[in-house]
Amino acid sequence: MVADSESLCNQAQAWARQGRYPEAEAAYREAVLTEPDRLKAYLGLGLVLRRQRRSAEAEAVFKHAILLKPDGVSAHMELGGALFEQGRYPEAAAAYREAIRLRPDFAQAHVSLGLALARTGAYGDAESALRRALSLNPKDATAVANLATVLRRQRKVADAEVVQREALAREVEPATVRRDLGDTLYEQGRYPEAAAAYREALALAPNDPKAQRGLGLALERGGRLAEAAGAYRDAIRLRPDDPALRERLGVVLRRRHRDVEAALAFRDMLRLNPDDARGHQHLAVTLERLSRYDEAVAAFREALRLRPTYLHAYLGLAATLRRLGRWAEEAEVYADAQRVHPDNPDLYGGQGLALGALGDYAGATVAFRRALVLRPTDADLHYELGVALGRRGRHAEAETALRTAVGLRPDLVKARANLALCLGRQGKHVEAEATYCEALAVRPRNPVLRRGLGVALYWQGRYAEAEASFREAIALKPDYARAHSDLGEILAEQHRYAESETAYRAAIRINPESRKAHTALGGVLLAQRRYAEAVEACREAIRLNFDEAHAHLDLWDALEALGRHQDLETAARAVIERKSDHADAHARLGLALYAQGRYAESVTAYRAAVDRHPEIPRFRDGLAAALRKTQ
Repeated sequence: MVADSESLCNQAQAWARQGRYPEAEAAYREAVLTEPDRLKAYLGLGLVLRRQRRSAEAEAVFKHAILLKPDGVSAHMELGGALFEQGRYPEAAAAYREAIRLRPDFAQAHVSLGLALARTGAYGDAESALRRALSLNPKDATAVANLATVLRRQRKVADAEVVQREALAREVEPATVRRDLGDTLYEQGRYPEAAAAYREALALAPNDPKAQRGLGLALERGGRLAEAAGAYRDAIRLRPDDPALRERLGVVLRRRHRDVEAALAFRDMLRLNPDDARGHQHLAVTLERLSRYDEAVAAFREALRLRPTYLHAYLGLAATLRRLGRWAEEAEVYADAQRVHPDNPDLYGGQGLALGALGDYAGATVAFRRALVLRPTDADLHYELGVALGRRGRHAEAETALRTAVGLRPDLVKARANLALCLGRQGKHVEAEATYCEALAVRPRNPVLRRGLGVALYWQGRYAEAEASFREAIALKPDYARAHSDLGEILAEQHRYAESETAYRAAIRINPESRKAHTALGGVLLAQRRYAEAVEACREAIRLNFDEAHAHLDLWDALEALGRHQDLETAARAVIERKSDHADAHARLGLALYAQGRYAESVTAYRAAVDRHPEIPRFRDGLAAALRKTQ
């Protein structure tokens, strides 16, 4: 009978070595039936069950083996293995401890105990077990690798380095240990040394993808991006189906501003793992840099579909939509993000900016206030709130918000500038002047502040000082169109028309689309009785904006002065066509028709003007003159 059981076990062992585990299992089970007390059969059966990932069944078999021989070290070790495979690490540790009690110098048992303890988070005890294993077997590569890992988990990185260097001195698996030493050096931020260790590992094992990846990471962190890209490409050749390697390659290429290649790398990453939200985020950022905004929007949206809580994707999508001027969609994105991240002030701040761009300053005010509840000391948020309130005409509240912003950040010049502007709009021009001066103490060469100071001085009637301030602003920024226009206005009010004309022409040269500058130039030319030039300036202002009222008035005056009554008729009718209740346009039409001898039509036009504004003597006088001609 013993011979039969022995032959069955031998046959089972042979099948197991060939990977024929079902046949081996059947032979071991027959051996157990043949000789129920045969320990070797139970141990073999348990091992074969473990090979087939049937650890729970193996556990029962090893426990029976222990009943047969309680002091059998192998049975306790194998039971520990079966329990470990089921994730029952404390029980596995207990089994390994029993094996060690029975055989204290069993190095493998100490290694296994260390692994089980590490899985429970008991890193200190795991360290002790692994150090004991190395004292028994200094060349145990598993003990070296796991001891280093346990030490790094305890943030004892320098100790891990010592263990690895000692292992190299003992020539323990030099390629693997050098690669692990690279990991340890990388963790310490010693990137050049880490790269050197990875290179040494690759010299010994050129086809190690982990070492190639580690080399890429070390080179990337060290700023050697071209070499890092090469290392990642070598790793991809060794492991072509690893999407993480393509991700790192894409990131490095993007950092090198090789965005077309980066996009290809991220697309390869997504080909391997299409449901990776981070991959779509990477691709979206790269496409945005390539100005392929619609594709970027689609990629951001896909990232959010896959991971609806992905904050960076929300922020990236919102920023891209803002770049496209799609502010309503941007505001919606921020609202969606707020539902999953209700405590993030940046989302409310971004929404406020989007609503402000849409002209919804009431909504922007609400958004900025919500952001400030979450981040009350953010000067920029107080500033944006002040701007939104100012746009709503709520200048006193805006003043409070802007003063808070300045208090939080005295160097926030834009807050000081807007505070001064806000004070000016409340008629507090002396305070506005003081605020501009305070801001200029911080930024003395800021042309915007110099211009603002000029405006505050202008409203106080201090024209000479205002003029000087405008000229200083222009000296600091010669292409500052608004400062040229302001200078032109103050010069015109002092009847210094030639100088004013020069200023307005400078503003137009800088910004040919400035309807206000064209209108003002027309007025200055009219004042100099240069009527034909005034006509051209006013017509250009009207072309830019038909609703520029002063341009129409000055155009009519210039045409009348030139005696171009047909042109005056045409200009007046153009306004009446759009604004039939414009009394002055009807009166100018009446004048033009009267000058052409078309008195009956002139009466009709003047009547329309008088009907709308009977209190204006000029309209009544014109009507009376036209009526006299028709009698």
